[in-house]
Amino acid sequence: MKLAIISVTKNGAVLADKLAKNMGMPVDVYARMGREAGATVLRYDSLSRLIADIYLRYDGLVFIMAAGIVVRVLAPHVRDKRFDPAVVVLDEAGEHVISLLSGHIGGANELAKMIAEIIDARPVITTATDVMNKPAADLLAVRMGLEIEPFDKMKAINAAIANGERVAFAIDRDLVKRDHYVRLAGELGVERVVDLEELADSDSYDAAVLITDKEYSLEKPHVFLRPATLAVGIGCRLETDSEQIDSALEHACKRIGRSKRSIAIIGTARAKKDEVGLLAVVQQLGVPLEIFSNEDLEACIENYQLDTSMFVKAQIGVGNVCEPAALLGGQTDKLLLPKTIYGKTTVAIAEVKFR
Repeated sequence: MKLAIISVTKNGAVLADKLAKNMGMPVDVYARMGREAGATVLRYDSLSRLIADIYLRYDGLVFIMAAGIVVRVLAPHVRDKRFDPAVVVLDEAGEHVISLLSGHIGGANELAKMIAEIIDARPVITTATDVMNKPAADLLAVRMGLEIEPFDKMKAINAAIANGERVAFAIDRDLVKRDHYVRLAGELGVERVVDLEELADSDSYDAAVLITDKEYSLEKPHVFLRPATLAVGIGCRLETDSEQIDSALEHACKRIGRSKRSIAIIGTARAKKDEVGLLAVVQQLGVPLEIFSNEDLEACIENYQLDTSMFVKAQIGVGNVCEPAALLGGQTDKLLLPKTIYGKTTVAIAEVKFR
C-alpha cells in the first residue's frame, strides 16, 4: 500500500513523524510550510491544491486534522469506492483513528485498526456490517481477490446483511480453490456456506452472495464474486477496434456459460503486442497480457496437434494464435472453448490450472 500522511499543525506533524517511523511500509509525509517536524517531510502551502495533485497517486491518505476539514477538501474528488483511496483521519492528540472513506474495498477499516494499534488509539469504524460484526460481501471480495458483479448491487446486499436478513453465501463446488474460499469465508464471519444447487430452494433465503465463475440465474437479489479462472487466447486482424474485441470476449464467455469478469489472463502472439484495440480491452479488464513468441506457440501447436491456418501463418509467422495462447496462459492442456471466430477476432478459452 502506497501511503501519504498529511498534517496541518506542528503537533500534527510530530504525530505524523512518529507514525511514519512505525508503519513498516513506505510512507510520504506532508506538512504545511513552517509547521514541519522530522527530517523526511514534503512541504505544501495549500491543502486543497495538494489533495488535487495527490488524490489518486496513493492507495491510502492519512489526515491528522479535524474531520470537517478533510470532508471539505476531499468533496470535489470523491467518485467511486472502487477507485477512491482509503481515507483515515486522526485527531492531533492521537486518541481516535476514524475510517472515513473506502472502508472495505479501499482498506480504510483495516488501515485505521493498524494505525490505532501503533499509536495506542481507538479505531472508529462506522460501516454497518462491521458495527454489527457481520461479513460484508465487498470485504469478502477484497480478501479473496474476487471481482464484484454487478457492482451496483453490492450496496443492497450489504444492507440486507446488516439488517439481519437471510443472506445465503454459496460457493461453486467445481472451483479448484473452493476449500480456500470456504476457509476464508469462515474467518470473515460467514457462519454457513452452501453449494449453488441449494439456492434452488428460494424460500430459504432473502438474498445471496455467489462465488462462482459460471453464469447463474437467480430470482432473489444477489451479487456474484468472480474468481479469476479463465485464460483467454486472442487473435485479431490488424487495427481491430476494442469494441469488436470486447464483444467477442463477451460472446465467447457466454458460449461456455462463464463470466467475462473471471478472465485471469489474456494471451496473444508477439505480432499483436501493439494492437491498440487489444491493449484497450486488457486495460479495461485489468488483467495481464501475456505475449508469446512464435516459437512457443508453434511448440504448443505441435504438442497438442492443433489446427493451423496457412493464411494466418503467412501473415504473422504462426498458423494458430488463440488456442495455443489460451493453453499456455492457463498452463493447462484442455480448452473450454476451441478457436471461435467473431468477425475480425478469434477467441479460445482454457481454464487456469495454476497461477
